[in-house]
Amino acid sequence: MRAFLAHIESVREDERTRLAREVHDELGQTLTGLKMDLSWLEKRLPKEAETVADRMKSMLLLVDATIQSVRRISSALRPQVLDDVGLIGTLRWQAGEFQLRTGIRCNVDLPAEELVLDRARSTAAFRILQETLANVARHAGATRVDISLRMDTDHFILKIADNGRGLSEAELRDPKSLGLLGIRERAFLIGGGVDIEATGGKGTTVTLSIPHPRSAKPELPVMRRSSAPGN
Repeated sequence: MRAFLAHIESVREDERTRLAREVHDELGQTLTGLKMDLSWLEKRLPKEAETVADRMKSMLLLVDATIQSVRRISSALRPQVLDDVGLIGTLRWQAGEFQLRTGIRCNVDLPAEELVLDRARSTAAFRILQETLANVARHAGATRVDISLRMDTDHFILKIADNGRGLSEAELRDPKSLGLLGIRERAFLIGGGVDIEATGGKGTTVTLSIPHPRSAKPELPVMRRSSAPGN
């Protein structure tokens, strides 16, 4: 069953990669060409055509905004940086994007050298970070997020901690919480484990344990939930 689910997730990621490439290459290039044509027309408008010139500037701004949307959608589907610079660079890039977009301070403590992780584990770690940060932005009311990645004897440990309101026990166990469910499923599919620790009023910490490829074992991972007493 795990192999089947992992295959499905691999197919999904391949499809996301294909869509990201098509969105970026085809739609992005078409919009860039349209912007160049509009700029060419703008420079050749007679000076007295102020109304047309204003409309042209408005169109250029709209095209620019659409190009940015295309880049954002393409990166959400499959960030090119994950293939170009690996997991460490991608985690650092995602933290910077999150801070820029939300205004929530994001501190990172990452290894200086790239980790030896296959594509499936690297992608899962990135997706879990992505989903966790999305949850922080939507629900936590946090002002700071700390992201760290380290290696112990046979596991890589990715920890994401925020200083927001924290989750209650009911929220941790809620079967309708698709974000938390997705995090646990992704960890499961790479043979890892995830611990979600929440303290009411003191934030939430998501800890992902990824087995090193050389030490990966076939047993099922343990998924734990914990929260402060009374929550």
